Amino acid sequence: MSLPDLSEPTIALYFSILLIAVGLAAWRGGAPERAGASFILSTVLIQSIAYASVPTRFWEVDPVALLADSILFVGFGAIALNAKRIWPLFAAGFQLISLSAHFARQVEDDVIALAYATMKVVPTSLVLLLLILGTLFHQRRLKKNGQDLAWTDFDLWRELWRAPSKQYIDEHRLAFSRSWIGVPVAVCGFSVICYCVSALYLPNSPKIAFGTVTALFSIGLASIAGGLWLHQRETARHLAETKAFRDKWKFGVPMPQSAAG
Repeated sequence: MSLPDLSEPTIALYFSILLIAVGLAAWRGGAPERAGASFILSTVLIQSIAYASVPTRFWEVDPVALLADSILFVGFGAIALNAKRIWPLFAAGFQLISLSAHFARQVEDDVIALAYATMKVVPTSLVLLLLILGTLFHQRRLKKNGQDLAWTDFDLWRELWRAPSKQYIDEHRLAFSRSWIGVPVAVCGFSVICYCVSALYLPNSPKIAFGTVTALFSIGLASIAGGLWLHQRETARHLAETKAFRDKWKFGVPMPQSAAG
């Protein structure tokens, strides 16, 4: 595993912000903030393992950075589509800028190394700041409202047009707030496995040590298994809460406990 050179001021500053962002999200963040922190940590782990045998590069496309940016784009995109948050939308946009840097490096030989390095690093650094802000605003909403819903299911919000009471709306929001993190986690794991296969068998791929490929392949398999497990768990919880809500509000009013059961 390749460890960062913290004697460099810029690298030390980046990892300081990384530790603050991830630690704050894990400690005080909601589910979307913790999901974002987990995607960031996974890419840091993947890069630490891969850069042990494939040094970072700026004069041509960096395949490790491309994989990490793709994972973050998919992850933050999934969070943005399902979370009741604004910051993941901007995070996905910043990661799209990083992906465009790899595309520019591939199609244009005149892109200087410094510009490529800046477009790779700066957007991800801004994502860390967004994660910190998202966590702070989450805590502000908790203090102001007493709760801060994490996820939403847009298909079921159509029922709110006939809401008979505020209690109905509140319980509807709580019952149908749903996470779809399982699927993008599995997709990211599949992307890691595809990267490992291409590194082993494609003729012009960078040479990577077999131990590194094995470690990355294991991470990919674990991500697929974990993603599928999360998806099954999310689906089961969602179906149970949907049934309980519909039973309780069968006629537009709260049913007695015996009738609802």
